[in-house]
Formats: sequence, structure tokens, C-alpha cells
Amino acid sequence: MSSIQLTATPPGQRATLDPELQALRKPLAELVHTLEAQEGWYGSVFLERRASTNFSANLKQTNVSDRVSQGVVLRIYDGYTLFEQATDDLELESLKQTALKLVQRVRGNKPGSGVQFRPYHPPSWEERRAQKLDPEITSQIPANVNALTPVHFGIRFQKTPKVSASETLDRLKHLVLKCLELAPKHGLKSEDVTFAMARQGFSQEESIFIDREVNISQSLYRIALTVITMSGAERTVSRIGGLGGLEAVEFSDADIGKLLEDLKSLKTAERLNPGKYRVLLSPVLTGVLAHEAFGHSQEGDTCARGRSRAWELHKIEEKVGNQHATILNNPAIFQNGTEDFAAWGSYFFDEEGWFAQEQVLLDEGTLKSPMTNLTSAIRLGVPRTANGKRESWASGVYTRQTNTYFSPGHNTYDELLAQIDDGFIATEAAGGMEDPKGMGIQVGIQFLKEVKNGKLTGRTFKGPAGGDIQMTGYVPDVLKSILGKSKIESTSERPDRARHPFNDAGGCGKYHKEFVYAGCGGTYVLLDQVILG
Repeated sequence: MSSIQLTATPPGQRATLDPELQALRKPLAELVHTLEAQEGWYGSVFLERRASTNFSANLKQTNVSDRVSQGVVLRIYDGYTLFEQATDDLELESLKQTALKLVQRVRGNKPGSGVQFRPYHPPSWEERRAQKLDPEITSQIPANVNALTPVHFGIRFQKTPKVSASETLDRLKHLVLKCLELAPKHGLKSEDVTFAMARQGFSQEESIFIDREVNISQSLYRIALTVITMSGAERTVSRIGGLGGLEAVEFSDADIGKLLEDLKSLKTAERLNPGKYRVLLSPVLTGVLAHEAFGHSQEGDTCARGRSRAWELHKIEEKVGNQHATILNNPAIFQNGTEDFAAWGSYFFDEEGWFAQEQVLLDEGTLKSPMTNLTSAIRLGVPRTANGKRESWASGVYTRQTNTYFSPGHNTYDELLAQIDDGFIATEAAGGMEDPKGMGIQVGIQFLKEVKNGKLTGRTFKGPAGGDIQMTGYVPDVLKSILGKSKIESTSERPDRARHPFNDAGGCGKYHKEFVYAGCGGTYVLLDQVILG
């Protein structure tokens, strides 16, 4: 990894916990005593509230929709099995009855013959503070904290995202009209832009986690902006966002100009002949590659179920990439690249109350320990990480990715481009897929821009059938084909100032369902002889 300079945390406001939820902390803590009815049991309580609003504007109409979801998950781990009971009834008497019924259910369950008793002892504050935690976390922990201390973690923001619906819609309509206004400047007539839309989503996510050792809460502001332009069947999309305020969704005239220039180039794009090519992937595409390559296959529950070959290769220490192949997962990115907002997949602690920390999944081609949640860490006998995530309080918890990305390199963008005699640069993603067991991978690319002798030729290519292009291959082969990586600040000769590469806003499904937010990123990565078609 490159040598980088740490930057000071910018000042700002922090999100607070709703007073109604704050009032529930003490009675929720009392439920832990009910849940730990028997020696050796571990009980916990998790409360979640998500209030989201989605705004959209196009050339003809605007729309606003709201949604609020909240519920509580009660858990007991008896040393053999993890039991859960979820409810959206937050009345205290009802919660007590739900807890008692869960206790009776656990008492009625008998472990199978020969099943090993593996108790769990939650870490104390002293043990938690001894971990290597980000200053954004440690700075919010009181000096004399103990198991009864309510501790809150609020996301930092510069510009409040809580603005009126009319103000938000006006801003989105302005972006749509700007697409038409700027079209002539970028080689299109205004009438060539047959559709333009701007969509913004804002979610206030609050949660409380309590067990016998901690009583912690967090408030996150999640905000994203999507801008779409179309000309006939051709379409360009830009999506930005993160955790924080309106600073995470600032969209300039230059950003609109890029969308329009790509739209113009797609109108005359040629079709790619399938084959092996040298290609330079942009940060968003290297993020998809990292996410699909050794993101999913390094999820602890997938490993524990025997559904990932990565676990086997980790145990025999087999190389699966070259010296450039270092992939990290990190839910503690509170300054996204050089931007003053947190990365999309970040949080202070996961749904099981484990504090966010950086983790190396792949170190110069060698697989390290997988990401885990409580049960997968116990089953595999590996360290616990903050990757226990749910689609919502009403869904089960799985080991899931947060921000997954390649470590930075030492090259500038121009230095990497100069290494392409005949190839392409890919800048925009179109999804991805993986096979953790067979280690196949597919990375979707919207289009390619041709490069000859280190220079862009101006030619654009679409897929062989006229749609998206797919980069496919066997994961170790792809990761051994990396020729180099850029710095975080890829256009600068000076040393990187940022602590982490930029992570884009994205999502992730598991087992064809269970959608969660995930960031994916890195820097520019140059690959040689990869399959494109």
C-alpha cells in the first residue's frame, strides 16, 4: 500500500438520536436481564428505525414518496444456537412478553448429540477501546464509560440534508433543465435529449444496540443523487452519494457535461469484437471487481456453509493474485477519498453491536481471514469483524460487505494510460456477478473508450449485441493480470493526502434477495489480456 498522509477531520454538525428512541434505552436494557435467564446465555436487543424520502423530477413531472420502518430484534445465544424474535410492537409490556416467549422457546430447544458448547463473552468497554478504532468513533466515547453509559454516535455533516420537499424538487428540476441547456455546448441539440431525470433519496437511519456490556446508538444520514439522460435508446447514468449532508450530492455543470458527452459518443458507438484486451478500469469499476472477486467469497457465513473456495485457499495459503492484488473491506470510512463526507457503506457499528474497523481481505495476492458476524466467527474460529448486516429489522442477519476496495498504487492516471498501446478505458459500471465456489466473475461495463499509443482516439464501443459489455474470467487469472494501480489523487504528482480511496454508492444482494447498501471503490487499475465481450 502507498504511503499516505492523514488529514484532519473537518468540523461539522452531528446527527442526534430521536428523543422518542432515547427514552426507550433504559427499558430496552432491562430486557437483556430477561433474555439472559440462564447461565451461559448471551442476550442482546437491537432497535432500528429508518425514515426515507425519495424525490424525482423529469421533463414532465415530479414525485415524492415517504416510508418509515421500525422494529426490535431480541436475541439469545445459548452456546449452541442463536435464536431471534423480531417485532414492530414497541409497547414495553408487549416487548416483555415477547422476551419471555423467546426464553421459553430457547429452554425448550435441546442441542443435538455431540454438539459442542461454545459460549460467547461480549467485550467490555476496556476491550473495545483497546482495538484499533477510527478517531470518528473514539472521539464520541465518554472518558469514564461503563456498561450502563448510553453512548451515541452521530454522523458528521456540513450542509443539512433536512430541507423542504419544494426546495429539493426545485433543485432536481434545475438539474434536468440544465441537461437541455448544456446539450449544445457538448455536441447535441436540445431536442436530442429525449429524456432527463434527477432522483434524490434521503434516509435517516437510527439504531440502538444493547447487551450486558454496552448501550450504544447511532444516527446516520444517507443521501444519494442519480441523474439520467437519454437520446432515443441510448442512456447515460451518474449516481453519487454517501453519509452526511447535501455536500455528498453536489452535481456540477461539468458533471452534466460528462453525461452529455458520453451520450453523444454512444449515438455513434461501434460494436466490440469479443476477445482479450488491455483495459484501464475506473475506480467505480475496480470497486465492482473487488466486490465480486474477493468480497462475496470472503463472507464468513458463505465460508462456513462450504459455499466459498476462498476459505479453502486461505487455509493452504495459495496465491490468488499478484503483488498489486490487495483488497480491503472497511465500514469506517468517514472521509471518502478527498471528500468531506463518509463513504456509502460506512457505519459506526453493525447490527450486532461490533465497532467498524478496516480489514484486509487479500494482501498482495494472499487471502486473509474472512469478514464475519457473530455466528460465523464462532463457527470458523476466526476474529470477529463488523459485518453483521440485515436488509431491515424484519430480515435475518448475514455476513455482508460494507466498503470493498483495492488499495492505492503509485502511478498517476497518465502513467497508466501511457502503458496502453492498443486497448480501452472503462469508466461506467453496469452491475456484476460472482461464483464463490467456482471463482468465476462477471463485471458489467456500460461502454469502452478506445486507447491507441497511450491516447484516447475518440472511438466508443458497446457490447457485441449493442448493449453493455461484460468482463469475464477466472478470479485468480484476472487478479494476476494487474499491471498497476493509480494513486488516490490520480492526476497529482504529490503524495496522497487521503486516507482511503473513494468508494462509490452501490447496493448488494445475497442469495438473490437480502438487499443492503454497499460501497465499492479503489483507484484506477490497469489489467492485461482480460476477456471482454
